[in-house]
Amino acid sequence: MPPVKRTIRFQLLLVVNMVLGIFVVVFLLFSYQRDLAARLNDKRIALEEEAATILPTILEMQQDERSEIQKYINTIHRQMQEIHAPEHHILITFEKPERPAISDSGQSEELITAIRQAARSPGKLTHFHNSEIVVGTFHEGGITVSVSETVDNLYGDVLSEVLNRLTGFIVLAFITGIMINLALTYIVTRPLDQLMQTVQLIGQGELGTQSETFHSMELNYLTHEINAMSTSLAAVEKVRQRQMNKARMIQENLHPQKINVPGLDVATIYHPADEVGGDYYDVLQLEDGAWLFCVADITGHGISAAMSAAVLKTLLIQACEHSSCPAEIMEFINRRFTVISPVGEFVSMQLISIHPETQAIEYASAGHEPACILSSTGDISESETTGLLVGIEQETSWNTICLQLNQGDRLLMLTDGVSETHSPAGEMFGRKRLTASLQECQHLSVNETAEQIRSTLSRFRAGGAQQDDITLLLVEMRAPCSGSTTPAPEVDHQ
Repeated sequence: MPPVKRTIRFQLLLVVNMVLGIFVVVFLLFSYQRDLAARLNDKRIALEEEAATILPTILEMQQDERSEIQKYINTIHRQMQEIHAPEHHILITFEKPERPAISDSGQSEELITAIRQAARSPGKLTHFHNSEIVVGTFHEGGITVSVSETVDNLYGDVLSEVLNRLTGFIVLAFITGIMINLALTYIVTRPLDQLMQTVQLIGQGELGTQSETFHSMELNYLTHEINAMSTSLAAVEKVRQRQMNKARMIQENLHPQKINVPGLDVATIYHPADEVGGDYYDVLQLEDGAWLFCVADITGHGISAAMSAAVLKTLLIQACEHSSCPAEIMEFINRRFTVISPVGEFVSMQLISIHPETQAIEYASAGHEPACILSSTGDISESETTGLLVGIEQETSWNTICLQLNQGDRLLMLTDGVSETHSPAGEMFGRKRLTASLQECQHLSVNETAEQIRSTLSRFRAGGAQQDDITLLLVEMRAPCSGSTTPAPEVDHQ
């Protein structure tokens, strides 16, 4: 399966939203780092100010007992825990080595070490267990006051602020996406949809269809080119149609327009799959008084097959001037057609000579669809193939088979386009249905029978396209008539 193609609007929106998403992520990361650094700096300054506030009192109390200083620090520690944070601690250190450090009650040696380490670090930060602490210090008179506090809540506050901004960015991106979508719909999508509909109409055969112009230069240029192409195709199609009409008229003149043979009733059906087809049929009177019925099918259909049908017409008339034997006529046509026909083009052909006075027939078949013979009693039989297709080998011969028909017998000559007609489901009409239709219509005239078979084929296609040319020639034996008392009739070939 080919990959699913995305619309231009989808791809543009995807690119725009990805760019916006990347921009938002980068901005939020930068904003988070900047805000966190600012908040840490503010916190450090606040702790330094607190240390600066405590230090004067410690300087005044440095001559007092250690217990008094400890009591004062504990009081400050308790007040700050109630106001600020539970992890707020104070450490007093002296330059004199004989005076040990004083901290608020409850501090461990590990925490004191961490506070001293943070106080010496450039950023006044250090890790303690699973937390991070920041320290503010103030030094004067040989005494250093260090105030520490954990910054876990600080990280959470900054992240909460960033997420709030992210919500605003998402709303802004959503509104931007809607505006971009509307702009793309108006500027790109609708014009492209209209151009696509125009191209589809042209592809469906509505040549000359025009599209309106648009505001953008690129789409307007594309519209101009499509309109010019449509106009050009319409002009070419008009010329082609005139030529095909002439070709169809020429091909129609290849077939006999009026068939009136004494002692025989004749009906024909001819429907090419295209404007012109590759099927050919004819009725000619031979020098011995018999009538030659010809049905041929050139490979393919269209102009090439129609030209070959015109060649066959000429060769058939020439052959009938030299012989009345179906096999000899076939050989005459084959020798000349093999020389002038394109490589790979062959003809299936059936020639049947009928003597109306005796109702005897002679036939030769070059790989053609078998003819159906319906007796007056309703029995069905078929003709045989007596040789290769015309156009394969120049020196090819055919056999002639003789049969005797009776009054009321019918002979159906056809091309394979009849039996190979397909239904929309792909089922083939087949010869079984064909012979059944022929038997059912035995009580009808030959014209009514031919029309009934045509209608049956049309219903079987159920509106589907005709894939091949359809040719049908139906002959019924009437009462034999004497050639000496009946003037020679003519077949109008126009």
